Amino acid sequence: MRVLKVLFAIALVAAVVVGVIYWLRTHPRETPAPFVAERRLRIYALDVGQGDSFLIVSPEGKSVLIDAGPPQAGGKVAAALQARKIKSLDLLVATHPHADHIGGMKSVIETVAVKNFLDSGQIFASDEYERLMRAIKEKRIKFIEAKKGMTFDLDSGVRIEVLNPPGNGQWITKVRPGGSVENANSVVLRLTYGGFSMLFTGDAEFETEALMMKSGVPLRAQVLKVGHHGSRHATSGKFLEAVKPEAAIISCGEDNRYGHPAQLTLDRLRKAGVNVYRTDLSGEIEIISDGKKFEIHAARNPSLAALWQGRIELIELP
Repeated sequence: MRVLKVLFAIALVAAVVVGVIYWLRTHPRETPAPFVAERRLRIYALDVGQGDSFLIVSPEGKSVLIDAGPPQAGGKVAAALQARKIKSLDLLVATHPHADHIGGMKSVIETVAVKNFLDSGQIFASDEYERLMRAIKEKRIKFIEAKKGMTFDLDSGVRIEVLNPPGNGQWITKVRPGGSVENANSVVLRLTYGGFSMLFTGDAEFETEALMMKSGVPLRAQVLKVGHHGSRHATSGKFLEAVKPEAAIISCGEDNRYGHPAQLTLDRLRKAGVNVYRTDLSGEIEIISDGKKFEIHAARNPSLAALWQGRIELIELP
């Protein structure tokens, strides 16, 4: 009797297993493909305080660094490269020669090998810029002067196109009172990977935005690096209509005295329905894309109220 019970139990289990296998074969389960399982593009907005530094790592490991923050951030940027096991940069970009964008580059050049250096080509008299140019020459890094239409192909279809300056000796010379010709002639880059795109604007303001819109260069991008740290003189409503970003990254310092980001700029971004991320509140920000979709992850998650609150410009009395 006991043997019969055991045989019946075995037969029952076997029948269940056969039934499950048959059901699975006739009802295949649809499993969604994991997001960016492989061949992912990574972009990091490094937290360098009041300055800019963006690291791009292609699916196959090629790397581009756009700006390197102020001098005091040089060690931090170099450490960020080392932490990601980056031993060489395929391209180092100085959007313009101001210290809050190029100050950390000497530390970077001394830490990792640099194959190519892309510069706006503006003549600028400062000790910081002259030291950088000497280092570029001493390291025998290939110097490239940016020109509209120039392209850099990385791998896996990752492409970077120069949208500004125009090149061939053409410069924006008329800027607002108190504005900067160096900012206006910032190197502006558009990165594409499949259906994903991101716009890097350096410190470009209204004048540069207007010129690019007039020239008809491709501006549409899912992610926008907001110009000039969120200055009220950048990121116009018309420019946002042309770019149509879903998300915007603002790189600025929490203790800056310039009022970055300005409330007016934040209000324009909010009106356009753009999701905003700020390094002063969120720290380092990572953007990941598989060429179709993208995700954004921040080191910290501030409240929405804080994200939409602009900073107040501090006026120094004589």
